[in-house]
Amino acid sequence: MRPSSMFAWLFLCVAFAAPVARAADPRAVLEAKRALQSAVNHAAPDEMLKARSRFEAMSAAEPGSALLHYWVAVADWRLTPFLSGTDKVKAARYCKDGIDHCDKAIALDPRFGEAIALKGGLQGMSIQFEPGSMMTLGPQSVANTRRAITLAPNSPRVWLLDGLGTLNKPERFGGGAVPAGETLDRAAALAAADSSADSAAPDWGHDDAFLWAGRAAMMRKDYASAREDFSKALALNPGNGWVRARLLPEAEKALVDSAEVKP
Repeated sequence: MRPSSMFAWLFLCVAFAAPVARAADPRAVLEAKRALQSAVNHAAPDEMLKARSRFEAMSAAEPGSALLHYWVAVADWRLTPFLSGTDKVKAARYCKDGIDHCDKAIALDPRFGEAIALKGGLQGMSIQFEPGSMMTLGPQSVANTRRAITLAPNSPRVWLLDGLGTLNKPERFGGGAVPAGETLDRAAALAAADSSADSAAPDWGHDDAFLWAGRAAMMRKDYASAREDFSKALALNPGNGWVRARLLPEAEKALVDSAEVKP
């Protein structure tokens, strides 16, 4: 056998022997998404971790998928607040992991606005673990959400993440319930028309948009708007335990109490 033929033969042997990355089963992605939402509905971080593990396994098997990296980051974004009250070290680790997965998604798709917005949201969230980095992470978070809006102006999730950043920002820096309410109301309006035929595409946050618009309204003492927003959130996701058991009843009680004190 000539050397050139031998090298060609060896190349083919290696190529066919190497494991072939398989695209994630759309049903598996859909099931993982549903498992994550169910865990959020029931405020169950252990179940969130299980859903996250599903996305991570699919992402590891298909590292070239920006969407799968994104979904791991979504699970991290969901998980971090639930852990931050009980285990800040673990919460910080998952928050950083989410940023890392966003970076991988953005490297694969530099115009992936949803991933850029999610990175901004996670950066804002990470300030609680690195207070000394606020003057660095804050502007980076804002810059990422601003860029995401230019790339995905019709995404309710992009506006939701921007609104949450504004809600948690000190008023002296342009934050607070009033400016955040405008952005969150826009997220809620976009959520009503948001849909995708792709089972792996971003489609979360519809009830979150109304939920947080309602939270901002409560902070402004606009209890009627809050009750309406919470009712819409529950209509979109009847399983949302936080809205059903706490937020909506609080808004209804506040509305009654405020009416009773009027002359």
